[in-house]
Amino acid sequence: MSKISYIRHTMILEFGAKNFFSFKEGFEVLFQKSKNSTDDISNIIALKGANASGKTNVLKVLSFLQSFVTDSFSNLKPDEEIKISSYFFNELPIEVYIIFLNNGIEYKYEIILTNKKVINEKIYRTKKRETLIIERSEHKVTTIEEYSELETININRKNASIISIAKQYAIKEIDIIFNLFNFITNVDELGKLDNRDRFLDYNTVSKIYYGNKELLNFVIEFLKKADSGISNIYIEKRKEAENGNTIYFPLFDYNLEKGNHYLTYFEQSSGIQTLYLQLHLYLTVIGTGSVLALDEFDINLHPDLLPMLLDFFENKTTNAKNAQLILTTHNYDIMDRLGKYKTILVNKEKSESFLYRLDEIPGDIIRNNRPISPIYNANKIGGKPRIKI
Repeated sequence: MSKISYIRHTMILEFGAKNFFSFKEGFEVLFQKSKNSTDDISNIIALKGANASGKTNVLKVLSFLQSFVTDSFSNLKPDEEIKISSYFFNELPIEVYIIFLNNGIEYKYEIILTNKKVINEKIYRTKKRETLIIERSEHKVTTIEEYSELETININRKNASIISIAKQYAIKEIDIIFNLFNFITNVDELGKLDNRDRFLDYNTVSKIYYGNKELLNFVIEFLKKADSGISNIYIEKRKEAENGNTIYFPLFDYNLEKGNHYLTYFEQSSGIQTLYLQLHLYLTVIGTGSVLALDEFDINLHPDLLPMLLDFFENKTTNAKNAQLILTTHNYDIMDRLGKYKTILVNKEKSESFLYRLDEIPGDIIRNNRPISPIYNANKIGGKPRIKI
């Protein structure tokens, strides 16, 4: 990957929610080492915990915010329910928030809603002090002078964000806030997308590689370094005889002693298939300085490959735009690599999820010079399944 010559100026500082899916009480995910400082913002956060502990629901915050804040006006019909769930479908309001740092200025977005309507929406901006710049209470909007045009539009969509409504009215002042919500994730309100073949499929991804040789070369070079035996990938564009649809068909080239041999996508291992489908996301996010949220980041992948993927975000040369990765994993080594400030454990008690970052654990059980995985495996810090055989 070539060195990127300029810096991204937007990063997530923290986000959280209350009465959100399996989380009854409030939770927060901090990318900052210290809540009151923006000097040390993580590029990676890992979520670890037992199956069904609530890890995926944490990622749903980002999925919800991106789809609702940017696209709710166009994606939802006026009488359609908002795609969000409270804790066991109770009738209390749901609360969600996120804080960004953009060019040295903090923006905080807060929303209180049910699956029927938005109750309250607030946007704060902090330069030297925090200022409420936009507030929407159901159909009423109040703003500072800079955003006063928002007070003139008709807020008649109870299931749409004020930001998505403002985009429909082409109010340019909202663009800087709209553009903050630049996430790529394999999760929606129902869970992990690629379990239902709705996130990535080999034909769609092959079409992307067919039209972008830089992405394709990036994948080829990564697979070479991963000791896959693959020397090249060729993508053929074909018309299906029965229906005339265009398909993109990848062929994987292996150099053998008796010449080249080609295998199809379906003849690859599950690990190679996963890398082929996902690697373009890494280069896209690194190139744009955005956020990648991956559920089951390590699924089908050999543990030795994971440091190579993490390095895209940890390496300041390749990640000059400060792209961020938040992932869920069952891998122990990732915990040891990232350490206590970048690892969050998710637990569940009596069907209610809660989480904590490892540096929040009292005492000195977690030390910078001590591997975390042995302590975790001894069930001294939580996050392990209680399996009864």
